[in-house]
Amino acid sequence: MSLPSELPSPELLTPELEAYTLIRQISSMMETYNRYDLRSEALTVPQFMILTYANAQGVPLSEISSRMLCDNSNLTGIVDRLISKGFVERRPDPQDRRVSLICLTEAGAEKLRHIRPRHHAGVHRRMRTLSQPQVQELRNLLQQLFTGLQEVPPDTV
Repeated sequence: MSLPSELPSPELLTPELEAYTLIRQISSMMETYNRYDLRSEALTVPQFMILTYANAQGVPLSEISSRMLCDNSNLTGIVDRLISKGFVERRPDPQDRRVSLICLTEAGAEKLRHIRPRHHAGVHRRMRTLSQPQVQELRNLLQQLFTGLQEVPPDTV
């Protein structure tokens, strides 16, 4: 496979820039595959992610938005659509009524039980060109990069 067309001229190419570009392109491709797979379930990728992070006891919306790397306000409409489908409920936190808990309903849990096996099989299929040790090595490297980025203030990255 050749280098992606988004890369700059070879004299400007550094290993870091190449890795960055590949990560962005792989992420975009995976997002497209996920969007296509979830279309038959009448779900968007963000809706699926919220269902995955929610549970019956409730998870604060702020925790879900943190895991999805976005602002609470970006998720409000998405949660509202999941509520209208009967997959989640929004409840106040008994310890802090300012906090909204997103609670997975039985219908939402059933939807996840139906989707997860197919989703996991799709992820496995998309990574089939890597051996299990390579997948583990990739996971470890990406985790190390992710952790390092979380430890550095954004203005110094």
